[in-house]
Amino acid sequence: MKTLKYSISINKPQEFVFKKIMDKRGYADWAKAWGEGMTYEGEWKKGGHMSFFDRTQGGTKVVFEALDPHTCIRAKHIAMVNSENVEVASKDEMMQKWIGSLEEYFFKKVNDTVTKLEIVMTVDEAFQKMFDGTWPKALEYFKKVCESES
Repeated sequence: MKTLKYSISINKPQEFVFKKIMDKRGYADWAKAWGEGMTYEGEWKKGGHMSFFDRTQGGTKVVFEALDPHTCIRAKHIAMVNSENVEVASKDEMMQKWIGSLEEYFFKKVNDTVTKLEIVMTVDEAFQKMFDGTWPKALEYFKKVCESES
């Protein structure tokens, strides 16, 4: 497993940025880094399950190991889902490498109006190139989503 880190400063308060990451209305606007039409279904709570997917290719299912208001979200990837959000039974080699990956979000208050969002991915090294290409884009999109709202 390899640890990958990505971060961005957002000109919004910590509480706002934390809530915005869970806002379904804006999710597709920043998750488009992974594909058009991204959505999610599930519960934003510790121990809750969530699927992140699109209606053409499917996606991934996580369990939230931590969800601490305004500071941290830790999600462990536990399954793959199809475009209808149904778990995929068969697992090819890449799926097997993906299951067990960790995705962490840290929301750090820089000052009253600026938040540093840090993403830490603990994944098989096979995924590094993909994330090095998508997370920086996703964070730029997310920054625009946050900062465009008053």
